[in-house]
Amino acid sequence: MKIAIGIICAALLATASDGVVNIQNVGSGARAQGLGNSFVAVADNADAVFANPAGLGQVAQRQVAYTNVSLLYAGIEGDDLGQHVVSYAQPLGDKLGLGLGYERIGSSLMSENGAFVSLSYQVQRRLQVGVSAKYLFWSVGSIPDDEGRPDPLSNKSAGNVGVDLGLLWQSPVQGAQVGVLLKNINQPNVAYGEVAGDADAGALPMDVHVGVGYRLSSQSLVSVQYVRRDLTGEGSDHGLVVGGETQLVEGLQLRAGGRRLLAEEAGGGLNAGLGYQWNQLVFDYAYDIGLDLTETNGAHRFSFSYEF
Repeated sequence: MKIAIGIICAALLATASDGVVNIQNVGSGARAQGLGNSFVAVADNADAVFANPAGLGQVAQRQVAYTNVSLLYAGIEGDDLGQHVVSYAQPLGDKLGLGLGYERIGSSLMSENGAFVSLSYQVQRRLQVGVSAKYLFWSVGSIPDDEGRPDPLSNKSAGNVGVDLGLLWQSPVQGAQVGVLLKNINQPNVAYGEVAGDADAGALPMDVHVGVGYRLSSQSLVSVQYVRRDLTGEGSDHGLVVGGETQLVEGLQLRAGGRRLLAEEAGGGLNAGLGYQWNQLVFDYAYDIGLDLTETNGAHRFSFSYEF
Protein backbone atom coordinates (compact mmCIF):
# COMPACT_ATOMS: atom_id res chain seq x y z
CA MET A 1 0.00 0.00 0.00
CA LYS A 2 2.82 2.41 0.81
CA ILE A 3 4.33 1.75 -2.62
CA ALA A 4 1.01 2.55 -4.28
CA ILE A 5 0.64 5.76 -2.29
CA GLY A 6 4.15 6.82 -3.25
CA ILE A 7 3.53 6.23 -6.95
CA ILE A 8 0.29 8.19 -6.99
CA CYS A 9 1.75 11.02 -4.94
CA ALA A 10 4.58 11.35 -7.41
CA ALA A 11 2.07 11.82 -10.20
CA LEU A 12 -0.12 14.24 -8.29
CA LEU A 13 2.11 16.45 -6.21
CA ALA A 14 5.88 16.41 -5.84
CA THR A 15 7.69 17.32 -2.68
CA ALA A 16 10.39 19.11 -4.63
CA SER A 17 9.97 22.10 -6.92
CA ASP A 18 11.47 20.34 -9.95
CA GLY A 19 9.30 17.24 -9.75
CA VAL A 20 5.74 18.45 -10.33
CA VAL A 21 3.72 16.69 -13.02
CA ASN A 22 1.12 18.75 -14.88
CA ILE A 23 -2.04 16.74 -15.49
CA GLN A 24 -2.06 17.95 -19.11
CA ASN A 25 1.19 16.05 -19.75
CA VAL A 26 -0.62 12.74 -19.28
CA GLY A 27 -2.72 13.19 -22.43
CA SER A 28 -6.42 13.71 -23.12
CA GLY A 29 -8.39 12.08 -25.93
CA ALA A 30 -7.61 8.76 -27.62
CA ARG A 31 -7.15 10.31 -31.06
CA ALA A 32 -4.42 12.64 -29.81
CA GLN A 33 -2.87 9.78 -27.83
CA GLY A 34 -2.86 7.55 -30.90
CA LEU A 35 -0.83 10.25 -32.65
CA GLY A 36 1.65 10.19 -29.79
CA ASN A 37 0.08 13.43 -28.47
CA SER A 38 1.54 15.22 -31.47
CA PHE A 39 -1.67 17.23 -31.64
CA VAL A 40 -0.81 20.92 -31.22
CA ALA A 41 -0.84 21.51 -35.01
CA VAL A 42 -3.91 19.28 -35.57
CA ALA A 43 -6.30 20.21 -32.72
CA ASP A 44 -9.45 19.84 -34.80
CA ASN A 45 -11.84 18.36 -32.24
CA ALA A 46 -13.13 19.15 -28.75
CA ASP A 47 -9.83 18.06 -27.18
CA ALA A 48 -8.32 21.26 -28.59
CA VAL A 49 -9.31 22.63 -25.17
CA PHE A 50 -6.31 20.75 -23.77
CA ALA A 51 -3.91 20.58 -26.76
CA ASN A 52 -4.27 24.02 -28.38
CA PRO A 53 -7.30 26.29 -27.75
CA ALA A 54 -6.72 28.05 -31.08
CA GLY A 55 -7.87 24.83 -32.77
CA LEU A 56 -11.43 25.34 -31.52
CA GLY A 57 -11.94 27.59 -34.54
CA GLN A 58 -11.72 24.46 -36.73
CA VAL A 59 -14.70 22.78 -35.05
CA ALA A 60 -17.66 23.40 -37.36
CA GLN A 61 -20.40 21.82 -35.19
CA ARG A 62 -21.09 21.43 -31.51
CA GLN A 63 -19.17 18.46 -30.20
CA VAL A 64 -19.06 16.63 -26.87
CA ALA A 65 -16.43 14.01 -26.02
CA TYR A 66 -15.62 11.64 -23.18
CA THR A 67 -12.39 9.69 -22.57
CA ASN A 68 -11.71 6.94 -20.05
CA VAL A 69 -8.41 5.35 -19.05
CA SER A 70 -9.40 2.59 -16.67
CA LEU A 71 -5.93 1.27 -15.84
CA LEU A 72 -2.71 3.27 -15.72
CA TYR A 73 -0.51 1.02 -13.58
CA ALA A 74 -1.01 -2.71 -13.29
CA GLY A 75 1.19 -2.92 -10.18
CA ILE A 76 -1.33 -1.20 -7.90
CA GLU A 77 -3.77 -3.69 -6.45
CA GLY A 78 -6.99 -2.80 -4.71
CA ASP A 79 -7.05 0.76 -6.03
CA ASP A 80 -9.14 2.36 -8.78
CA LEU A 81 -6.44 4.46 -10.40
CA GLY A 82 -7.64 5.92 -13.68
CA GLN A 83 -8.31 9.00 -15.77
CA HIS A 84 -11.51 10.67 -17.01
CA VAL A 85 -11.68 13.50 -19.55
CA VAL A 86 -14.76 15.42 -20.73
CA SER A 87 -14.72 18.18 -23.34
CA TYR A 88 -17.21 20.31 -25.26
CA ALA A 89 -16.70 22.59 -28.26
CA GLN A 90 -19.08 25.01 -29.94
CA PRO A 91 -18.59 27.56 -32.73
CA LEU A 92 -19.76 31.09 -31.90
CA GLY A 93 -20.32 32.72 -35.27
CA ASP A 94 -17.68 32.95 -37.98
CA LYS A 95 -14.67 33.96 -35.89
CA LEU A 96 -15.15 32.67 -32.35
CA GLY A 97 -15.05 29.20 -30.84
CA LEU A 98 -15.84 28.11 -27.27
CA GLY A 99 -14.52 25.10 -25.42
CA LEU A 100 -15.11 23.58 -21.99
CA GLY A 101 -13.13 20.76 -20.46
CA TYR A 102 -12.63 18.76 -17.30
CA GLU A 103 -10.06 16.07 -16.54
CA ARG A 104 -9.33 13.97 -13.49
CA ILE A 105 -6.56 11.50 -12.81
CA GLY A 106 -6.21 9.57 -9.57
CA SER A 107 -8.10 7.18 -7.35
CA SER A 108 -10.54 7.21 -4.45
CA LEU A 109 -7.59 8.13 -2.23
CA MET A 110 -6.17 11.09 -4.14
CA SER A 111 -6.67 12.92 -7.40
CA GLU A 112 -5.43 15.74 -9.61
CA ASN A 113 -8.06 17.71 -11.54
CA GLY A 114 -8.38 20.47 -14.10
CA ALA A 115 -11.39 22.55 -15.22
CA PHE A 116 -10.93 24.52 -18.46
CA VAL A 117 -12.70 27.36 -20.27
CA SER A 118 -11.26 28.15 -23.70
CA LEU A 119 -11.86 30.65 -26.49
CA SER A 120 -10.48 30.88 -30.01
CA TYR A 121 -10.53 33.90 -32.32
CA GLN A 122 -9.81 34.10 -36.04
CA VAL A 123 -7.44 37.05 -36.42
CA GLN A 124 -6.96 36.53 -40.15
CA ARG A 125 -8.12 33.96 -42.66
CA ARG A 126 -5.04 31.81 -41.98
CA LEU A 127 -4.39 32.70 -38.33
CA GLN A 128 -6.27 31.76 -35.17
CA VAL A 129 -5.34 32.46 -31.57
CA GLY A 130 -6.75 30.88 -28.43
CA VAL A 131 -6.62 31.14 -24.67
CA SER A 132 -7.54 28.70 -21.91
CA ALA A 133 -8.20 29.66 -18.31
CA LYS A 134 -8.04 26.62 -16.07
CA TYR A 135 -8.41 25.81 -12.42
CA LEU A 136 -5.98 23.05 -11.44
CA PHE A 137 -6.58 21.42 -8.08
CA TRP A 138 -5.73 18.26 -6.16
CA SER A 139 -7.06 16.48 -3.12
CA VAL A 140 -5.75 13.71 -0.88
CA GLY A 141 -7.81 11.58 1.46
CA SER A 142 -6.77 10.05 4.74
CA ILE A 143 -3.31 8.43 4.57
CA PRO A 144 -2.38 6.09 7.44
CA ASP A 145 0.39 7.26 9.76
CA ASP A 146 3.88 5.92 9.10
CA GLU A 147 5.15 4.48 12.39
CA GLY A 148 3.21 7.08 14.33
CA ARG A 149 4.20 10.01 12.11
CA PRO A 150 1.31 11.67 10.24
CA ASP A 151 1.67 12.08 6.50
CA PRO A 152 1.97 15.81 5.60
CA LEU A 153 -0.44 15.42 2.65
CA SER A 154 -3.15 13.50 4.49
CA ASN A 155 -6.60 15.14 4.07
CA LYS A 156 -5.11 18.05 2.13
CA SER A 157 -6.41 19.88 -0.95
CA ALA A 158 -5.38 23.01 -2.85
CA GLY A 159 -5.45 24.57 -6.30
CA ASN A 160 -4.72 27.58 -8.45
CA VAL A 161 -5.61 29.22 -11.76
CA GLY A 162 -3.43 28.73 -14.82
CA VAL A 163 -3.44 30.22 -18.32
CA ASP A 164 -2.51 28.67 -21.68
CA LEU A 165 -2.06 30.53 -24.98
CA GLY A 166 -2.33 28.89 -28.39
CA LEU A 167 -1.78 29.76 -32.04
CA LEU A 168 -2.70 27.96 -35.25
CA TRP A 169 -1.45 29.16 -38.62
CA GLN A 170 -2.32 27.73 -42.03
CA SER A 171 0.91 28.06 -43.98
CA PRO A 172 1.11 28.91 -47.71
CA VAL A 173 2.11 25.28 -48.29
CA GLN A 174 -1.15 23.52 -49.09
CA GLY A 175 -2.14 21.06 -46.36
CA ALA A 176 0.44 22.28 -43.82
CA GLN A 177 -0.28 24.22 -40.65
CA VAL A 178 1.76 25.25 -37.63
CA GLY A 179 0.58 25.09 -34.02
CA VAL A 180 2.07 26.66 -30.90
CA LEU A 181 1.03 26.24 -27.27
CA LEU A 182 2.46 28.15 -24.31
CA LYS A 183 1.26 26.22 -21.29
CA ASN A 184 1.11 27.64 -17.77
CA ILE A 185 2.39 31.05 -18.80
CA ASN A 186 1.69 32.34 -15.28
CA GLN A 187 3.41 29.29 -13.69
CA PRO A 188 0.67 28.68 -11.09
CA ASN A 189 1.52 27.11 -7.76
CA VAL A 190 -1.17 24.52 -7.01
CA ALA A 191 0.14 23.65 -3.55
CA TYR A 192 1.53 26.86 -2.12
CA GLY A 193 2.13 26.48 1.62
CA GLU A 194 0.99 22.86 1.75
CA VAL A 195 4.47 21.28 1.80
CA ALA A 196 6.46 22.40 4.84
CA GLY A 197 9.91 23.74 4.08
CA ASP A 198 9.39 24.04 0.32
CA ALA A 199 7.40 27.05 -0.83
CA ASP A 200 7.90 26.10 -4.48
CA ALA A 201 6.44 22.60 -4.20
CA GLY A 202 3.45 22.48 -6.53
CA ALA A 203 4.70 25.22 -8.90
CA LEU A 204 3.90 24.22 -12.48
CA PRO A 205 6.56 25.25 -15.00
CA MET A 206 5.84 26.98 -18.28
CA ASP A 207 6.07 24.62 -21.26
CA VAL A 208 6.17 25.31 -24.98
CA HIS A 209 4.85 23.02 -27.71
CA VAL A 210 5.57 23.75 -31.38
CA GLY A 211 4.31 21.49 -34.13
CA VAL A 212 3.72 21.11 -37.84
CA GLY A 213 0.87 19.09 -39.23
CA TYR A 214 0.72 18.11 -42.88
CA ARG A 215 -2.33 16.61 -44.54
CA LEU A 216 -1.16 14.26 -47.26
CA SER A 217 -4.73 13.82 -48.50
CA SER A 218 -8.27 14.05 -47.15
CA GLN A 219 -7.71 10.62 -45.55
CA SER A 220 -4.13 10.90 -44.22
CA LEU A 221 -1.94 13.25 -42.19
CA VAL A 222 1.39 13.35 -40.38
CA SER A 223 2.36 15.53 -37.43
CA VAL A 224 5.68 16.44 -35.79
CA GLN A 225 5.88 18.26 -32.47
CA TYR A 226 8.73 19.65 -30.37
CA VAL A 227 8.14 20.01 -26.63
CA ARG A 228 10.28 21.89 -24.12
CA ARG A 229 9.21 21.60 -20.51
CA ASP A 230 10.07 24.04 -17.75
CA LEU A 231 11.02 26.75 -20.23
CA THR A 232 12.30 29.20 -17.63
CA GLY A 233 13.72 26.80 -15.04
CA GLU A 234 16.90 24.85 -14.40
CA GLY A 235 15.15 21.49 -14.81
CA SER A 236 14.24 22.06 -18.46
CA ASP A 237 14.05 19.04 -20.74
CA HIS A 238 12.87 18.65 -24.30
CA GLY A 239 11.64 16.01 -26.66
CA LEU A 240 10.26 15.20 -30.09
CA VAL A 241 6.91 13.60 -30.86
CA VAL A 242 5.70 12.26 -34.20
CA GLY A 243 2.40 10.75 -35.29
CA GLY A 244 0.29 9.92 -38.26
CA GLU A 245 -3.07 8.56 -39.32
CA THR A 246 -4.56 7.13 -42.48
CA GLN A 247 -7.95 5.81 -43.55
CA LEU A 248 -8.06 2.05 -44.06
CA VAL A 249 -11.63 1.89 -45.30
CA GLU A 250 -14.44 4.40 -45.16
CA GLY A 251 -14.94 5.50 -41.56
CA LEU A 252 -11.98 3.52 -40.14
CA GLN A 253 -8.69 5.25 -39.24
CA LEU A 254 -5.35 3.71 -38.26
CA ARG A 255 -2.94 5.76 -36.12
CA ALA A 256 0.58 5.45 -34.77
CA GLY A 257 3.01 7.70 -32.96
CA GLY A 258 6.08 7.88 -30.79
CA ARG A 259 8.04 10.20 -28.53
CA ARG A 260 11.66 10.59 -27.57
CA LEU A 261 13.25 12.80 -24.93
CA LEU A 262 16.29 14.51 -26.40
CA ALA A 263 18.65 13.97 -23.48
CA GLU A 264 21.29 11.47 -22.48
CA GLU A 265 19.82 8.15 -21.31
CA ALA A 266 16.33 9.59 -21.74
CA GLY A 267 13.30 7.45 -22.46
CA GLY A 268 10.46 7.56 -24.90
CA GLY A 269 7.24 5.81 -25.78
CA LEU A 270 5.14 4.26 -28.53
CA ASN A 271 1.49 4.72 -29.40
CA ALA A 272 -1.01 3.04 -31.68
CA GLY A 273 -4.71 3.57 -32.20
CA LEU A 274 -7.87 3.17 -34.21
CA GLY A 275 -10.79 5.44 -34.94
CA TYR A 276 -14.22 4.70 -36.32
CA GLN A 277 -16.92 7.18 -37.33
CA TRP A 278 -20.57 6.25 -37.74
CA ASN A 279 -22.70 9.22 -38.75
CA GLN A 280 -22.14 11.83 -35.99
CA LEU A 281 -20.68 9.35 -33.48
CA VAL A 282 -16.92 8.76 -33.31
CA PHE A 283 -15.16 6.02 -31.35
CA ASP A 284 -11.39 6.21 -30.79
CA TYR A 285 -8.99 3.82 -29.09
CA ALA A 286 -5.29 4.26 -28.28
CA TYR A 287 -2.60 2.22 -26.60
CA ASP A 288 0.40 3.93 -25.02
CA ILE A 289 3.48 2.37 -23.46
CA GLY A 290 6.62 4.01 -22.12
CA LEU A 291 9.71 2.23 -23.36
CA ASP A 292 11.40 2.72 -19.99
CA LEU A 293 8.27 1.69 -18.04
CA THR A 294 7.26 -1.54 -19.73
CA GLU A 295 6.38 -3.10 -16.37
CA THR A 296 3.26 -0.90 -16.28
CA ASN A 297 1.83 -2.82 -19.27
CA GLY A 298 0.89 0.50 -20.85
CA ALA A 299 -2.44 2.30 -20.86
CA HIS A 300 -5.59 1.70 -22.89
CA ARG A 301 -7.54 4.85 -23.74
CA PHE A 302 -11.14 4.93 -25.04
CA SER A 303 -12.94 8.01 -26.36
CA PHE A 304 -16.44 8.69 -27.60
CA SER A 305 -17.50 11.93 -29.25
CA TYR A 306 -20.74 13.16 -30.80
CA GLU A 307 -21.42 16.07 -33.15
CA PHE A 308 -24.79 17.77 -33.18
